[in-house]
Amino acid sequence: MEKDQIIIIGGGLQGLATANALLDRGEKVLVLEKNSETATAASFANAGMLTPSQSTPWNSPADILNILSGIGRKDSPMSLSLKAMPSYFLWGLKFIANSTPSKFEKISKDIFALAKYSKDLTVTIRTSEKFSYDESTNGTMKLFRDAARLQNAIILSDRIYGKSNEIEVLNQKEVIELEPALNKVRKGIVGGIHYKEDETGDAYKFCKALEGLVRSKGGRILVNTDIKRILLNKRKVNSVVTDRAVLEAKRVVVCAGCLSTTLVKQLGIKIPVKPVKGYSLTYNTAGIKNAPELSIIDESIHIAITPFFNRIRVAGTAEFVGLNDAMHPKRINYLNSKLNEVYPNLYSKIKDDEESELWFGFRPMSSDGLPFIGESKIKGLYINTGHGHLGWTLAMGSAELLADQLVGRETQINNKPYQANR
Repeated sequence: MEKDQIIIIGGGLQGLATANALLDRGEKVLVLEKNSETATAASFANAGMLTPSQSTPWNSPADILNILSGIGRKDSPMSLSLKAMPSYFLWGLKFIANSTPSKFEKISKDIFALAKYSKDLTVTIRTSEKFSYDESTNGTMKLFRDAARLQNAIILSDRIYGKSNEIEVLNQKEVIELEPALNKVRKGIVGGIHYKEDETGDAYKFCKALEGLVRSKGGRILVNTDIKRILLNKRKVNSVVTDRAVLEAKRVVVCAGCLSTTLVKQLGIKIPVKPVKGYSLTYNTAGIKNAPELSIIDESIHIAITPFFNRIRVAGTAEFVGLNDAMHPKRINYLNSKLNEVYPNLYSKIKDDEESELWFGFRPMSSDGLPFIGESKIKGLYINTGHGHLGWTLAMGSAELLADQLVGRETQINNKPYQANR
């Protein structure tokens, strides 16, 4: 007997990864994407980092202070809109409640477990399927301009990730040796941490490669399909209503990022996930000598800079503004100023690039920093969202966890921290 079709709502990293994992388990899948193509939302122009090393959530006491200090400001790395404050109130209380040192450390370890699992799966699929997405396996480096903050980061790294030969603490000289393009600003750098196992690449290109793989395995993908609601029969999933048709399905996986909350709320399910808006700028570096080669995270100014093939991307900032899609010039100016601060020589050569690409997207951020993965309280309704700033890093592992649960297999890592019903 032919298996029932599983509908996956969302054609970004999570949706496509989930589709691939289910196809590998012999399931029949249909991916629904409301936009004209896959991977056009948060998967499109993110920082492009696969970083198990950055598995700490955003609810550390220091980050909470940054958010509070940025209320009403658009020129800070983290800002909270006055208009949006009421919609974030209850979520924010949970966010703060999870910021105690003990909870912060436990959550960080849980994220790292999933991130490490996921990154290994990403490497496996790249190797087996010969994916090409401007990938780099040179790791990432976190820069520090304050000795005390560097020392605290070393202690935290040891507590969360343990001692590892893949994590190297660098002094100023070693930082410059690893990335000579930083020489101009070496006086402001006290040291860094090189996370050798991290990788980088173009998440959009990865998504497109994954889309091709899904199609080759028999998966169907419908774009330009707006999902209106999910229908139930006796508290079980029955069908999905779109602007095209009513599609019968006994199992539905919601992987729609920030829009996931709206879909499941219609069914009486509330998950504490809120949108956090981030920006990126991508410049052409073709023909520029001595351009940066290593992806870096500047700890003091909260930005990531990622070189790709003939391109460089600066990404960061966090706006708690709901789903407000207004483009704020101060955010753009902030990223440009920080890129100039880190790489003044490079910025002087690319600042007038008329082909530079400006982008923003909404990260689905959970109140505790952990994604929601698995079956909800409604039979046949599964959720895979809430990955925050680690969407690509956690994608492949999250998909495997969900697929194993859906078909009744034992998961390869402990899935309890990420349960959809927690």
